[in-house]
Amino acid sequence: MLSPFSCCARMNTSTIGARSLVRTGAGFAAALLLLVAGCATSADPKPTTPQQRADTTPSQADQWAKLGYRLDWRGFPTMLPGETIRFLDILGDVVAVQESAGVVSVLEARSGITRWSDQVAGRLTKFVGNIREADRLLVSSESEVYFYDIATGNLKNKQRLAQVVNTRPVKVNDILVYGCANGQLLGHYTINGFRAWGSGLTGSIETDPLLLGTSGRIAISSTTGDLIIIDGQTGLSQGRGKMFAGPGAPLAASDVTLYVASSDQSLYAFNAESGAQIWRKRTEAPLAQKPVLHDGRLYCDLGGKLGLTCMEPGTGKEIWHNDKVTGEVIAVRNKRLVVWNGTNAATLDTLKGVIVETVKLDNIAIIKADALVDGNLYAATTNGIVSKLSPK
Repeated sequence: MLSPFSCCARMNTSTIGARSLVRTGAGFAAALLLLVAGCATSADPKPTTPQQRADTTPSQADQWAKLGYRLDWRGFPTMLPGETIRFLDILGDVVAVQESAGVVSVLEARSGITRWSDQVAGRLTKFVGNIREADRLLVSSESEVYFYDIATGNLKNKQRLAQVVNTRPVKVNDILVYGCANGQLLGHYTINGFRAWGSGLTGSIETDPLLLGTSGRIAISSTTGDLIIIDGQTGLSQGRGKMFAGPGAPLAASDVTLYVASSDQSLYAFNAESGAQIWRKRTEAPLAQKPVLHDGRLYCDLGGKLGLTCMEPGTGKEIWHNDKVTGEVIAVRNKRLVVWNGTNAATLDTLKGVIVETVKLDNIAIIKADALVDGNLYAATTNGIVSKLSPK
């Protein structure tokens, strides 16, 4: 776990033979705060200690209240000086946060208290994403996967990947499935660390694979617009589709249909089993926001003169649009859509798309919900404060 000397000495704790586990007590916390405070010198003015971050970053409780949420807690994952939040993942009873130097912190979802932190590898290591498997946190870099005990932060195992990967994995039984920059798909066997299978597309794979329900099937698309649906256990193709360019946003799916917001200025619907195209809706510009399904309707920011658009999932027929609203539907609260575009958040009536409230949220890097409808929101600021917002 994170050495109290790693801030100033830039030590890679994975190279240290004895990994001390006395890291969650008050003594260690106090020592770490003092050390990090010492690292944040006048040459590196960005705040790093919890108190510094809290003092310089308003909670914005009034803005969240207008959206229908109350501030439950503010948590402070470990941040090295000058770094920003890279990943935020809601994983049941914990929230995993990884900053740009590779430090992972696991916070209690109930209280926001940091359970443990560790600098997984060196600062220059490229990480692609984190997932949970039962009592383990799987942290993936482009060349290795690290297996942590999610309760204690003990590093239980580390495995080398057979290829350089480019996406967060999805897991089917004992196999992790990654996409690679060379268009290859990698099935990695976690039991022994060996390559389970390989497959390929044309173009780079830059969008995370999507697990389709509980079927074990996975949808993956490349930058050239190739789409493949595979069996995640065997790597065998189940179906294929084609677009003129790759996804501009994460993939989305219902039980039967896959939706792709494409860079070729189109929103697509494909059969989630065969990959056959069901419909295509052309747009004025390349799409960059994820489609979201809710209560028999499909929502997506189609840009241009349309903005956020509500459609029939089966046909793509427009029900309404609001050109004053951009971004992604991140939640539904009090039967209103909550839409965030990276700067402003708005609530909209679901029936006609009328704006109910708009607020500006400063310094927010990531917002995620633990459930689409009336769930909790978790928001991370760029300087490393995680807030839990509960429905009020």
